[in-house]
Amino acid sequence: MLEEKLLPRTSEVDPAALEVEVINDLERFNAIAAEWDELVDRSGLERLFVSHAWIRSWWEAFGGDRELYVLTVRSRRELIGAAPMMRSNKGLYGLRIQSIESIYNSHTPRFDFVVEKGCGDAVYRALWDHLQRSDCDMVVLTQLPEDSSTLSAFEQFAQEEGWLSGQWVAPQSPYIPLNCTYEELLGRLKGGYRYNLRKRYERLGKLGTIDVEVISEKDRVREATQEGLRIEAAAWKGQQGTAIISDPAATEFYTRLAERQADVGQLRLSFLRIGGKRISFSYILCSDRKLYGVKIGYDPKYHTYSPGNMLLNLVLQDACASHLLEYDFLGVDDEWKLDWTKCSRGHRWLFLFRNRFRPRLLHYLKFNVVPTIKPQLGRLCTSLGYRV
Repeated sequence: MLEEKLLPRTSEVDPAALEVEVINDLERFNAIAAEWDELVDRSGLERLFVSHAWIRSWWEAFGGDRELYVLTVRSRRELIGAAPMMRSNKGLYGLRIQSIESIYNSHTPRFDFVVEKGCGDAVYRALWDHLQRSDCDMVVLTQLPEDSSTLSAFEQFAQEEGWLSGQWVAPQSPYIPLNCTYEELLGRLKGGYRYNLRKRYERLGKLGTIDVEVISEKDRVREATQEGLRIEAAAWKGQQGTAIISDPAATEFYTRLAERQADVGQLRLSFLRIGGKRISFSYILCSDRKLYGVKIGYDPKYHTYSPGNMLLNLVLQDACASHLLEYDFLGVDDEWKLDWTKCSRGHRWLFLFRNRFRPRLLHYLKFNVVPTIKPQLGRLCTSLGYRV
């Protein structure tokens, strides 16, 4: 019988004996990859967005001139907590400020600190004590689930120490509960929507054989990702310069991430094909029996057939047959997503400002002045005929 690895428990954690390490070197961060992912598994968090592969891929693509600032907490040399952060000299409302913030940008659907179950109080306190002793004037925790223990703990610590705090409520993120039959899933949709799905599928089928191509092998990832991103850029995203392929750093991030997810069997690059031609693309990751729709795009030549929805429909049909638990749209609550579901998750951003003149001024601007001005500016632009 294998000996069970001894893991810290709440009663065994001595807060005074915890060791906090600052990792600001990618080589050192990579050296603890196995420990990191083991901690993620023990934390109970959704593993995908706090996994070592995700954070490493993000940093390699987007780190730029920021300083890596990953905090780890150990008890008797055992990793029991981690905060994937970065430092920057941030510009906010024309003022510069030393900031420690989540490893985050618009390509990060969600974030949290990784903490061993049962060790939250001690780990959070150790992390906070370190942060407030640093020379930063602002701490920003982005895209935390609204029920995150990190959110409540750090706001409480900050307020107790005289820091100023504020939260920003992010748009809701829709998801489709599964673990049901495909017929049960269709039964949740409006009758008119089900009818449109069927009729468009029938019309598209007249052009050729419809099938879904799924690529999960590492040796095919680069070609498939490039083709998928080309499809994503073919419509309005490419015209507006917001497509992934318009940004070399974003392209490299999604390609490297796909290769690493292929290594662990979590990649599902999916194409809707008509007569063998790829007309729609979905960059899907599968983790913990859940599908995550990271990116989606389609060839605008086929827009009347709604190829994005056609592909999603077939992906969901297979997910139901495979007894998966959920399809997570990620991103914001776009109208087309709400045709599929009314379920969504909330996320919040936590801003903490040290009680000094400059950060105090920035807190006042962000949470008092700007919220007042933005609606007035929006109404003014609308009255002048400008879209905002």
